[in-house]
Amino acid sequence: MYQVKRLLVGLDLSEMDEKLISYTSGLVKLFGVEMVYFFHVAKSFDLPKKLIEKYPDLVAPVDEALERDIREKVKKHFTATCDFQVAVREGNAEDKILRFADLKEIDLMVMGRKQELKGQGVLPGRLAKTIHCSVLLVPENATDRITKILVPVDFSKTSSMALDEAVFIKKSTGADILLHNSYRVPSGYHLSGKSYEEFGEIMKSNAYEDAVEFLQRSELKASDVEIELTLDEHDDPAELSYALAKEKNADLIVIGSKGRTGLASILLGSVADKMIQYDSNIPLIVIKDKKANLDFLQALLKL
Repeated sequence: MYQVKRLLVGLDLSEMDEKLISYTSGLVKLFGVEMVYFFHVAKSFDLPKKLIEKYPDLVAPVDEALERDIREKVKKHFTATCDFQVAVREGNAEDKILRFADLKEIDLMVMGRKQELKGQGVLPGRLAKTIHCSVLLVPENATDRITKILVPVDFSKTSSMALDEAVFIKKSTGADILLHNSYRVPSGYHLSGKSYEEFGEIMKSNAYEDAVEFLQRSELKASDVEIELTLDEHDDPAELSYALAKEKNADLIVIGSKGRTGLASILLGSVADKMIQYDSNIPLIVIKDKKANLDFLQALLKL
């Protein structure tokens, strides 16, 4: 199982902060988190020297005031019992967060996914692609309830990591796991003498066998999860998984980052990448191989 002991929660001083702080309380209890960092990056302003001399208070450190405000929010909405720190930095948000996550060896980055609330909502998508650790995107209307977990899989190693995480959450919440795989009919199916529909059934049967073998690698049986197999006619597995999650009223989606190398793993795979772009009201966890990513990210940050 992917260990989640150190959480980084990105705050932007909007209404979304209250949701994230409250949701994080549940994560602490769920994963047995030991440390939470509530992190905000303030924009820096370069003022003309004349203005600085005339209005010295404008350049007074704002970090302390912002930390005090955030701490008050945390005291009000953070109900879990664990150590936490409030940190405020100034500058480029993406750069500061990446470096802080690396320095503190963060296991899971928690970010908001806005729909109606004000704010650009662009940064979470970018960070999900580049940060070394796993990522949880929390919609503004998310609830703490987890009764059904959708796990899109391609039977890879990273899919196994996602499944193991879902199994851990199931043990704590009693949630059902829906294992989803989308299969395709090869373009040369007609050479077999079979119709498209006939070969589709062959591919579905093969996908089911692969799913059973995949579950066995995690010491699970087919009866331990609900297996859903979908014919992918438009080469869009992300859309099929998202549609199934909505149809089945999933409370959480857990997907593995597809990469086979350090770089590819950090930058996600096409399915996970696309799923973080959806205007979704379902929390999404992208599981990354943190150990494989760290060396590459450290080299990247030195460039």
